[in-house]
Amino acid sequence: MSQTTFSDLERNNKTCMYAHLIDSSIMTLFCILQVLSGLQTWGYILIIMILGFAPVIAEFYFWNKSHESAAIKHLVAIGFAVFYSFALFTATNGLVFLFVIPMILIISVYNDAKYSLMVNAGTTIESLIVVIVGSQNGKFGYSGQDNAVIQVVIMIMVGIYSYYTSQTLNLNMTQKIKRAEESQTQSEKLLTNLSELSDHVNQEINSIHQELDKLSTAAQTTQHAMQEVSSGTADATEAVMEQGVQTKSIQDKIVFVNDVTQQISENMQHTLDIVTEGSNSMHLLVSQVDTSVENSVEAAAKLETLNHYMEEMHSIVELIGGITSQTSLLALNASIEAARAGEAGKGFSVVATEITGMASQTKDATIKITELINNVTSAINEVVTVIQQMIGGINQEKESAQNTADSFSSIHENTLSIQNGIQNLTTSTSELKDANQVISDSVQTLSAISEELTAHAHETLEAESKNTDILDNIASKMQELVTFTQKQF
Repeated sequence: MSQTTFSDLERNNKTCMYAHLIDSSIMTLFCILQVLSGLQTWGYILIIMILGFAPVIAEFYFWNKSHESAAIKHLVAIGFAVFYSFALFTATNGLVFLFVIPMILIISVYNDAKYSLMVNAGTTIESLIVVIVGSQNGKFGYSGQDNAVIQVVIMIMVGIYSYYTSQTLNLNMTQKIKRAEESQTQSEKLLTNLSELSDHVNQEINSIHQELDKLSTAAQTTQHAMQEVSSGTADATEAVMEQGVQTKSIQDKIVFVNDVTQQISENMQHTLDIVTEGSNSMHLLVSQVDTSVENSVEAAAKLETLNHYMEEMHSIVELIGGITSQTSLLALNASIEAARAGEAGKGFSVVATEITGMASQTKDATIKITELINNVTSAINEVVTVIQQMIGGINQEKESAQNTADSFSSIHENTLSIQNGIQNLTTSTSELKDANQVISDSVQTLSAISEELTAHAHETLEAESKNTDILDNIASKMQELVTFTQKQF
């Protein structure tokens, strides 16, 4: 670190020393030109040369003693300040102040803000004095108020910029030094880590060498295993091909079952339509049987009423028969009385005879009517009996029709259940078909993979044989690396 600082100081001293020499020489040259122009005297030139070159000679003296002498830095500032001040206050040209600007810039290489501030403060104060005094007596090269203001402003700006330049360079240098220290610390850590890493590498190399021995043994084991795998994959390929044939056969059977299931589903739909139609017909038949029962009951009721009327007619016929018998008795009595009366009763006898004849006819008619009524009553009773039997038969038919309708409903429900089962079977068969197709594809893929695996097994077997040779070579190289590392550290 100190060696780096001395090198910088040496370089800075040399730069400022030669800049001081050049600046003083140029200013002296301009003074000589003024002498030749008659503006100055040779005595003035002598003083200028003494003030300008004496500090430079002293700087070279200290330089020869030590290139890193701190006196050079102060001689540059103080020596040039004296020389510049004399030239400034004795000048006949107002632009002499410009010669200090290069020196202000050159001393910034020291990165000393305080040093730069003192120099710039001195030059600025001198410029103010020259301007103020020159404005009063017209000396010091005073050339007007505008130029004077420009001179002061320029010197102030140069001073400020020079100060901040030195401060910025100082900060940059401080940061660089800090980074250098950090880099040195990191380098030391890196060297330490490198040494530790070297030891660790040696250990790891030894460990790797041991692992290589194990890996070599494992490679040989793998080689034997790959031989067995190669043999096993050949058997697996044959088994996969056989499985492919069986899967193809299953697929054909599944397709057949699927077709039959679809046909059964269509037939069940047709059966369901027929059962639905039969169920509707049976419900219509039950309705018609109910109507027939109602009509038969109504007819039986009317026949009962007619039978009742026939009984009333039979009573009337009996009444007529009684009246006929009484009429016959009255006619007989009348005939007897007419016979007793003789001739006087002949007319009455004729009437009695007629009445007897009418009574006899009425009796015959009554007998026939009675027979007819009995026949009608018997027929009505037979009809009522037949109707009641018919009602019983119709009720049985109604019950049978209702049972048949219920059976049709049960058949319809069972048919729907069967149809749903067929549909589920169709869906399952379709899914089974797809699944078996996937299996078939997988078997084909597995067959291809088995063939590739067999090929890769042969390739791996060959590669393992090569790897064994490579591992032996690596083990040899690792041993050489261990030897080389031990020699290096």
